[in-house]
Amino acid sequence: MEKVIGHASFVARARLMLLLGEQLITDEVAAVAELIKNSYDADATAVEIELKNVSYKDSGQIRIIDNGNGMTRETVLNTWLELGTISKARKRDEPVRFSDVLKRPYLGEKGLGRLSIHKIGKQTELVTRKRDGSSETKLILNWSLFEDVKKYLNDIEVNWEEDKPSVFKKDVLPGYEHGTQITITKLHTQWTQDMIKKLKQFVVTIQSPFAGLADFKIDVKVDDPEDIELKTKDVEEIFDTANYVYVADVNDAGFAEIKYLHRSKIYPTTNRESIIKKHDIKPPDEFPEGKKPVCGPFKFHIYCWDLDPADKKVLIDMDVPYDTVIKPITGVKLFRDGFRVFPYGNEDNDWLFMDQSRVERFQENVSRNQVVGYVEISSHDNPLLIDKSDREGLIDNYAFKEFKSLVLWTLQNFQVERNKERLEIKKIKREDVRLAKLTTQMTELTTLLDKESLRHDTKLKIINSVDALNQTFTKILEDTEEPLLAAASIGLTYMIPTHEVQRNINESTKILKKSLEPHERNLISKIKLVIPQLVQSEEILKGLVKISQKIQDEEQFDLKKPTELAINLMRPKLARNNIGVSTDFRDSRIITGSERLITILLLNLIDNSIYWLGSKKNTDRKMKFTIGDFNKKLALIVSDNGPGIQDDIEVITLPFVTRKPKGMGLGLYICKRIADMHGAKLKLLSEFERPGLLSGANIAILFSSDKN
Repeated sequence: MEKVIGHASFVARARLMLLLGEQLITDEVAAVAELIKNSYDADATAVEIELKNVSYKDSGQIRIIDNGNGMTRETVLNTWLELGTISKARKRDEPVRFSDVLKRPYLGEKGLGRLSIHKIGKQTELVTRKRDGSSETKLILNWSLFEDVKKYLNDIEVNWEEDKPSVFKKDVLPGYEHGTQITITKLHTQWTQDMIKKLKQFVVTIQSPFAGLADFKIDVKVDDPEDIELKTKDVEEIFDTANYVYVADVNDAGFAEIKYLHRSKIYPTTNRESIIKKHDIKPPDEFPEGKKPVCGPFKFHIYCWDLDPADKKVLIDMDVPYDTVIKPITGVKLFRDGFRVFPYGNEDNDWLFMDQSRVERFQENVSRNQVVGYVEISSHDNPLLIDKSDREGLIDNYAFKEFKSLVLWTLQNFQVERNKERLEIKKIKREDVRLAKLTTQMTELTTLLDKESLRHDTKLKIINSVDALNQTFTKILEDTEEPLLAAASIGLTYMIPTHEVQRNINESTKILKKSLEPHERNLISKIKLVIPQLVQSEEILKGLVKISQKIQDEEQFDLKKPTELAINLMRPKLARNNIGVSTDFRDSRIITGSERLITILLLNLIDNSIYWLGSKKNTDRKMKFTIGDFNKKLALIVSDNGPGIQDDIEVITLPFVTRKPKGMGLGLYICKRIADMHGAKLKLLSEFERPGLLSGANIAILFSSDKN
């Protein structure tokens, strides 16, 4: 056969459009983000996102309208309908391109953002009017037509029409005389409350609070029964509550001007403010002397909170609750030209390995839930930091690797500064030195676990480390149990948290000793199961040390403190018994007495509830802790949905009276004695005597007015 030479070209099936949309866009919120970026690139100063009946797929509608430059019919047909359009594209060695009117650096350069529309719904209507244009162009896209596997892209007809303006008119929507409107119907997904909340939070966080994008406003309107009000605070108000503020302005040579601030209302003597003019934050093993980074300059803002119960109490007093206001925006986010670069800083994206390093060195390092961070770059100064084709992150090139390394070193520098204050605070708290020894031993263990492969002699070192840990734990257990026994006259109930520690240590030891068996595999993964158990044990021990310490006979404190401590001490056992815990703290009045004894009282009540909740189905076990007013007295109520209490309070608080088969009958007697010491009374309540109580046992500790 004679050689044949010819030419051929690629052809695309119509379904490619759907495949690209599915693969390039992670979810509906990311799809809306792409449309917002397009509006920004079009010089819009206002974007309105309307969600109507989105919890119903068939009747739901999402509309995005902006007052940007808009498009002519020719632009719609020749550019908008062209995949990978070159209208905003640039080569890697070319400078950044800017928008026509407001000279904004383009956020989208791939020409693929419009495919995000298909991620949301099957039917799309586009209406657009060019700035100073006299007509509107309407385009109808039925994405279902692209599902036909036999058809090619050029087989699918897209209907359009051009007519006088009907949407972009001054009397229809003031402020929107030109721009683009995209309406999406026949939604793929039934939107949930969490999806709507996620979109609202996204809009709050899409813009850097420092870039000053005053000429771009995003408004979200929701008309749907699943909508809920999103509690937000001005970012400046949030930042003012941070215990640590760290701002590093890193230049193109890798040197930073650093401003550091520590402030504490609880430990004001540790407050510190400093400025470092020229700090080299380049890792020496990656940047030999004289080598400059290729990634370009950046700025790093870190706002960090200590999450001890006392610090959270300060936040609540300042009307900035951590759980509802700060926690939703935690993590370190990346911004370019004032706009968020995804997915960095998402809930499931720990791009700086903060949580992992926290486990490895939990005393020194911060985790994502403690930090609100902003890393800012610009397209002009960081031209080699380029979007991936799917717009989900930056290309992992040499420049990005350098950039990430510099950011990590900047973060580490912050942690070093922070630990200076942490050490001072520890001294003030007079933390038991044996806990520091424990932390050191655990750090040695995690260092060993960093090795990719372990020889037999290394395994033996690990076992020895755990044995040392076991000895340290055992010594602390002995020392903490003794004062607990003395304080309560009986120790069995109060030793429950220490049993949780011993359980963790024994399980950890078994895992590690089993790893010595000749044919054992997956050693690293199994050993790393040990770390969370040891971390949990340390937290329990800290709480035990606190309630075992001898303090003055009377002190002033908020009931929330011992309640949270008791819950945390019993949390492993509560979780193991599948018991859900809720709190309702409505009163912050200060009482006088012993915080340690109130904690012991609560440990008893919690242990009783755990026992009796064993009669409930495993999936329906609840406890609730309430602090508030009851009959004009301050009440701390421990409530569960178990079988309830049959006897009168005067009976069950007598010594040696119990309905537990193996009970000693001293727990509630001790609770009554502790209550008496605080001028308080124990009272049994029914679920109907106060809103929010559960259907089982409700024991209230009522404090008299002269003691609070």
